[in-house]
Amino acid sequence: MSGRNALPSARRQAGLIVATFALVGIALGVLGFVAGDWARTQFVTAASGAAPETFGPVFLALSVFQTTVTMLVVGPVLAAVLGLLSGSRFADPSAAASVAAGGALVGFFCMAGLGLLGLSALSGPGTAQVYSLRGAVGPLLLAGAVTTATGAGAGALGSQFVR
Repeated sequence: MSGRNALPSARRQAGLIVATFALVGIALGVLGFVAGDWARTQFVTAASGAAPETFGPVFLALSVFQTTVTMLVVGPVLAAVLGLLSGSRFADPSAAASVAAGGALVGFFCMAGLGLLGLSALSGPGTAQVYSLRGAVGPLLLAGAVTTATGAGAGALGSQFVR
């Protein structure tokens, strides 16, 4: 056994959860920007046809919306996986639930913030139809609550399989 303490550290486990959410948020933000910029280039800037000025901005708005919905869906799934893994380090279900819930709560908002930061960088022709960031606050708060509850439940379940 190495010189490290064999007991789990709540702070380290929560930090691991937050860091993983943040990495996923960065990836979603970068890929959301790339996909949105690609959609803007293809369907607004270089578009031709019957009505590119109508179709392009709507398609771009749908691309940005789809990336945001992906963030909302990924949150609980990521919280469940990380909650189970992190919870398996704790013998006490309430400690496991607390660590996983706290990590999922902070992590989700880090992920969402970083993801939205990437999407908000989209600018140029055709971006007027993209939703305002204020419009996403309500769904993000609800998704944050669901993600936190999922993390807590998964953490408690994970504690049933203590290593």
